[in-house]
Formats: sequence, structure tokens, C-alpha cells
Amino acid sequence: MVFDEVKKILIDVMGLPEDEVSLKSHLYDELDADSLDISQVVLSLDNKYKIDIDQQDVLNFETVEDIVKYVEGQIKCAKGQVK
Repeated sequence: MVFDEVKKILIDVMGLPEDEVSLKSHLYDELDADSLDISQVVLSLDNKYKIDIDQQDVLNFETVEDIVKYVEGQIKCAKGQVK
């Protein structure tokens, strides 16, 4: 499941306790992410799923759920499931 992988990466990159990361967690207000944290998360996801996350799209990520939905969409596109 994409959420589990995103959660694992956030925990690893940011040193967060597991119980602090949920789908609804706000990246900046609740998890105290900064641009370097998000860059590292994006790079890890790029490598894990072999997708290319556009830096302009990254600017729209506000919650963990935003990242999960974006990655799921990119995976579907890569598999040809969405045009």
C-alpha cells in the first residue's frame, strides 16, 4: 500500500514517531516538515516507484494524503491505466 511506504519514508527521513503520521497529517503544521525533508521524501518515492514527481506538483503537497494520492496516480499512469 502506498500509504505504508510514504509513512515509512516520512518516519525515516524526519525521525518521526510512527503514531504521529496519518493520512490527514499536515506536512508543515503538524509534522514540521521543511523543504529539505520534502525533497528527500520525493527522491525516495521517485526511486522506490520509478516515477518522476514534478517539482511544481510538490508545491501542492500539504498533507500525507496529498502525497499518497499523487503517487497512486503516477503509478496508474506508468502502468497505462490512466490516460
